[in-house]
Amino acid sequence: MIKKLIVAVALFFPAMAFSQTYPLISIHDLQYVDDQNLSNGLDSALAYIGDTVQVEGVVIFDPCAYGQSTTGSRVATFLSDVNSAGAWNGIQIIADPAVIGAGSGPAALLQLSNSSLFQDNCVLGNTVKVTGILSSFSNNTQLNILPVVITPTSFSNPIPSAVIVPIDSFEVSDGQGGQTIQITSGEKYEGVYVEMQNVRVVDVSVISANGGTRINWSIQDNFGNKIKIRDMSGWIRNDTSDNFCTSSGSFTPAAFDTPVVNSVLAFVKGVIIEFKTGNGPYEYFLAPLTMADIGQTTYAAPTVGSTTLSNPIPSTTQTQTVTALITDDQSVASSVLYYTNGLTNNTFSSVPMTNTTGNYWQATIPAIGPDSTYVKYWIKATDNQGYYTNYPDSLGTNKFYLVKNSGVTSIQQLQWHPLGYSGSPYANQTISNMNVQGIVMSESGSLYDLGSVFIQSSNLPWNGISLIGTGLTTLHRGDNIKITKAFVKENFNVTSLDSVVFTVLTTGNSLPSAIANLNIDSVKAGKFNFTEPYESMLLKYDSVFVVNLNPDAPSNFGEWSIYKNTSTTNGLRCDDYSNDIGFSFNTDSLQLNGQLEYIYGELTYAFGNWKLLPRNRDDIAGFHVITIGIDETQIDNTDWQLFPNPMTDEINILYSGINKNLLIELFDATGRKILEQKSTSGSTILKVQSLSAGTYVIRLTDGTNTIHSKVVKLK
Repeated sequence: MIKKLIVAVALFFPAMAFSQTYPLISIHDLQYVDDQNLSNGLDSALAYIGDTVQVEGVVIFDPCAYGQSTTGSRVATFLSDVNSAGAWNGIQIIADPAVIGAGSGPAALLQLSNSSLFQDNCVLGNTVKVTGILSSFSNNTQLNILPVVITPTSFSNPIPSAVIVPIDSFEVSDGQGGQTIQITSGEKYEGVYVEMQNVRVVDVSVISANGGTRINWSIQDNFGNKIKIRDMSGWIRNDTSDNFCTSSGSFTPAAFDTPVVNSVLAFVKGVIIEFKTGNGPYEYFLAPLTMADIGQTTYAAPTVGSTTLSNPIPSTTQTQTVTALITDDQSVASSVLYYTNGLTNNTFSSVPMTNTTGNYWQATIPAIGPDSTYVKYWIKATDNQGYYTNYPDSLGTNKFYLVKNSGVTSIQQLQWHPLGYSGSPYANQTISNMNVQGIVMSESGSLYDLGSVFIQSSNLPWNGISLIGTGLTTLHRGDNIKITKAFVKENFNVTSLDSVVFTVLTTGNSLPSAIANLNIDSVKAGKFNFTEPYESMLLKYDSVFVVNLNPDAPSNFGEWSIYKNTSTTNGLRCDDYSNDIGFSFNTDSLQLNGQLEYIYGELTYAFGNWKLLPRNRDDIAGFHVITIGIDETQIDNTDWQLFPNPMTDEINILYSGINKNLLIELFDATGRKILEQKSTSGSTILKVQSLSAGTYVIRLTDGTNTIHSKVVKLK
């Protein structure tokens, strides 16, 4: 094994530490992994990981255009083998001082660049020898440069031509809307400059980030295989990510225009890298290096914008009318609807579509049986020039409906997706032939409950769902309701029923028991089998610890985290959404590393995290209660006035102090917080008509001063 570098020496004696020479290893040998290891999921050449080596190659990317460091702390380029471009012959060279123990941030990066002459010698077209430590990051092999001078061996060489490879060398459609990574055929091109020809632009979305608008998009072949585009280069990354080459800290040669959906490009070139989005799997991405890597649009086929069904869940005697919005840069000449029975059946029948009004086209699928049959469909739209689009593809990926004589009869049917997706198969559809029952687990009309309605039919997976919209405040825990019509909505990635038509069948029923102690590591990690099946269901954890009082610090959104022990601060989040818990519960009623006897909560997903929503304080055992004596009299403070007292429906609060950011809290005689309200006005009205008659304590805080006053409600 090659001798490992002792990095710490470099910080004090750079010349001495790196005066020795290191073996020159070919890019091929650093990257190569045999087929057996690849088939076992191993995609890094472990023989050299962690070793200090020297490598020689042609610079194929201007490091000044590297656009993935939002902090200006690292920069990278790519080398291609001097003798042979192609499989196993490309590698990423990165200057990241933090990795080699040489500090962090722009100043450390500049020092590393100056000592290695990274910026001066890694010029496009130069052949260079680079010394660094080989590592693997996000499944990508990287050579982390050391403060050793990068030596040019030749100048102004032509950039090796891109290797032409098909998309299915990297990603293959699974026929269900996803792509399957092809490690054995794709890994050999990691870091290699490749070209994909005659590809269609799909999945375009624009997001605001880092002071700009980044564009996410993919390219797809005619068989539904697609690969995502990674905006690694500043030429196509429209934000202000820092770059060490410019004093302004940004490399933005020109704004990159949003690709036209469904346009066919003659080619897209770039280097292959691996990356994963959020909690998703690692995938291969294509990263164009310059604008010249994106070929001209050869043609733009029609775009199918949306489809609607006349009946989301027809019976065996009902036909199904499919309506599609189809547009083109010139005109749509024809459209054909293809359909088949069965999710795995790819033998389709066809029926021509008719242009009804404007850009809408329509066709009817005949009644199909037997009962409980899935019908899959897709559309081929052709324009007046003969160019066509297969939507979503010629396999009908994720376009289907269920034939069911009884309609929707369970929450499970609404939640469970037959292709294993997280969303409902009925998302964005109104279902009128519904007969779904469930027990109300939390309510929205009570000050002492969650403020949101969840129902369950049992404690089995896929049997909980949330209700949103108007008309739900009359529902109470234990009500058994029957839903006959609703709009199925993906509400921030949580399946919900909106515009619900329901009937209360019985009241006072026992609630389904909570799901106890579901693997907390798997839930907080978002693993599908431990989250989606239990979405909107009541969970319970026994004997857990509060490991983080504010996981959003320095902001505070009232959340806290729990875990099975105190070994981490990264626990399962709990939210203060409940009316009864209050915004400051995490800081005034919980103790860091304190043990909770138990905690209940509805499992939901929001802002990138799975979390629990305790319904009220009774769902938590082990917190300490704020104590405020009800006999305490109002502190004399001329900035505050409260009237009337006693009160009936409301109490007026007048405040003449300088800081108008007020926190108003109302506690009952036991110290239980029952109301919380914020105000930025000198005059505030606190509505109390729903409270029972009795004595309460009001606490007023302006950030500096706090007063308490006893108030009485008459009726």
